[in-house]
Amino acid sequence: MKHSLLNDLDANYIVIILFFIMLVAVWIGFKLGYKKTKSESRNPELLSSLLGLFALLLAFTFGMAGSRYENRKSNIIEEANAIGTAILRADIYPDSIKTAFKKDFEIYLNSRIIYFTADRNETKINNSLKISAAISANLWSRASFLAKDKNYFIQTNMMVPALNDMYDLASKANTVYTSKVPESIVYLLLIFSIIISFYVGYNAGLEKKLCKKHIVGFCFLTCLVIYITLDLDRPRRGLINLGDEIVLLKELKQNF
Repeated sequence: MKHSLLNDLDANYIVIILFFIMLVAVWIGFKLGYKKTKSESRNPELLSSLLGLFALLLAFTFGMAGSRYENRKSNIIEEANAIGTAILRADIYPDSIKTAFKKDFEIYLNSRIIYFTADRNETKINNSLKISAAISANLWSRASFLAKDKNYFIQTNMMVPALNDMYDLASKANTVYTSKVPESIVYLLLIFSIIISFYVGYNAGLEKKLCKKHIVGFCFLTCLVIYITLDLDRPRRGLINLGDEIVLLKELKQNF
């Protein structure tokens, strides 16, 4: 798990700190603008351009976080379907072999559920990956051994592709689950939020008028969108999670 100041800090704290910094930036900008002489007129074109650029950056970052969330969701669904298919194909073997397959599948499934539900517990995450890797080796070893027996030719032709799909989707799901919006973009968004707040305050200072309700509303809505963006990008914590998709994995336990 990647560690950094931005990643380790809770999104609630980030937006609360940002909210107050934006208000301070507005106040500083207003004070500086207020001290200017009346001959120095405001530049609404510059402010409009900055606001447009900020909106574009905000939408771009939100879109990246949203697409990653959708990828995580779709990959969990695909992996659940692949595991379910492999489990069902164990039924085509004789009882003794089927029992061995299903015992390993049960352990594998539990390890995958733990991986997705371990929150930020690195010990649980690493242990689940080790267990799933070990069980994957057992399953493949058994399937490859049975492939050498002509009596299980049909069964093996059905099981091997199912195992391949299951492993490929697990690897893909692990990668996608840890994929995040680059921190440089998030930092740029946070810094730009403060800069645009300063210019909003500075422009209000040139007008000698500051609407507190509008300023607070602008800062609040900006922080709200940034909070949702951060929450979408953090599958192991926050309000937006993949609980409904993980339920699909838990429902597979009915096969044992």
